[in-house]
Amino acid sequence: MSNSKHFVGTWKLMSWEVTQPDGTTYYPYGREVVGYLIYTADGYMAAEIMDSDRRQSDPRFPLEIATAQTLPDPDRARAYSTYVSYSGTYTVKGDTVTHHVKAGLIPSWTGSDQVRRFSFDRSRLIIGAGNQRLIWERAAKNA
Repeated sequence: MSNSKHFVGTWKLMSWEVTQPDGTTYYPYGREVVGYLIYTADGYMAAEIMDSDRRQSDPRFPLEIATAQTLPDPDRARAYSTYVSYSGTYTVKGDTVTHHVKAGLIPSWTGSDQVRRFSFDRSRLIIGAGNQRLIWERAAKNA
């Protein structure tokens, strides 16, 4: 199933699994990872993934001034290390989807092509690269 129309819609991340060299499974952002992947019919995509346990070290930090530039260094480091996002366009060829990154949190990804193998299993989209596997399900309207 390599037609891009099967991708179109919003997907909710169910699991991000990394298989370690010893065969054990590691969950980079925990078992309760939160993420959404959106593919549009006109060829755009956006992905956001975060650790469900993200929090500031100082909960009294005023929300109205909390931006990436104003966060204390420990909070900024934690925010960066518990979140990944990027967006751009996508193409599908065979069993590969390529995300052509136009903007993203990781500077070196901007302008790059992120190539991922994929498969569909009922209502799930499974995307992998190397030893990593992300399992997505079609998102319900109020997910």
